[in-house]
Amino acid sequence: MQNQNLNYILEIHKASSISKAAERLSISQPALSAHIKKVEEQLGSQIFDRSVKPLQLTEAGAIYIDHMKKQAELDKELEEKLSDLACLKRGALSIGGATFFNVSYLPNAIGRFVKEYPGIDISIIDGSMPEIVGKALDNEVDLFIAPSWNLDRRCCYEKILHERIFICVPPKWKINDKLAEWRIPPEVILSGGLDTWLRQKKQPYVDFSNFRKDPFILLREDQHIGNIMSRLFARHGFEPGYHITAEQTLTSYALTLSGAGISLVTEGTLANGNLKEFPAFYLADFDICKRDIYVAYPKQKYLSRASREFIVILKDSLGAVS
Repeated sequence: MQNQNLNYILEIHKASSISKAAERLSISQPALSAHIKKVEEQLGSQIFDRSVKPLQLTEAGAIYIDHMKKQAELDKELEEKLSDLACLKRGALSIGGATFFNVSYLPNAIGRFVKEYPGIDISIIDGSMPEIVGKALDNEVDLFIAPSWNLDRRCCYEKILHERIFICVPPKWKINDKLAEWRIPPEVILSGGLDTWLRQKKQPYVDFSNFRKDPFILLREDQHIGNIMSRLFARHGFEPGYHITAEQTLTSYALTLSGAGISLVTEGTLANGNLKEFPAFYLADFDICKRDIYVAYPKQKYLSRASREFIVILKDSLGAVS
């Protein structure tokens, strides 16, 4: 009940409106209003100042939320410690990340984890990186997947893999004939033979300027892959002409396969994405087209045995691209 009270109050605080919060919570406004009024009666103080719009917390409300968050953290820590004593026969684990990270890096590890620890309930939470970090700091997420970009000092980061980032060119474009010397066969990447292929080439990295006149599929610059593409444009002194903007890497990959433009894709996506079709792959600017991926958690948080065991399995499952 205490967690429900906190969730209801936080939702009202986020929405600055009881009616909007009720809609998000899928309950009626009168029921939510009555629930909050009951909590306020028990507290002996108003949580929200209803005389102003948008709705605001009172000083008592802010104190109440802070106290309830701390209590929720203690309750969760107790649950995790008891789960540890039970040798992972029961418990829960929540893992967050951008949809792209969750799709690319988690499935194999989760499949192995649930076989070894069937009593642990797993929740996967998708969201933007700022949202996921916020949820972790609010004790709503145990672990999250993050790239080596804009790391939060309040969290611990354990490296799970290092990966290259490939330029993807529509497979039927004529420029692939011109650049055949630098084109990387998909089977080389998927078999783990890329390092050998690179050593056999005198100059394995294509000049990104070759694509100066071609259309691109872009991601936002506040996304890591989008930022890498922007750095490539800046280094080679040109801006994309015609382009399409996409929200997800897998969307940009599909658009490249359709012939719409050039995009970027990571080594981890190719290794773990169960992809059936492939564009033409190239590597460029080795110091830009790479990144590390981490599993992370708040520094002050008790790291449960379930979390520790999952990290071990996750690292092992991604060993092929580390």
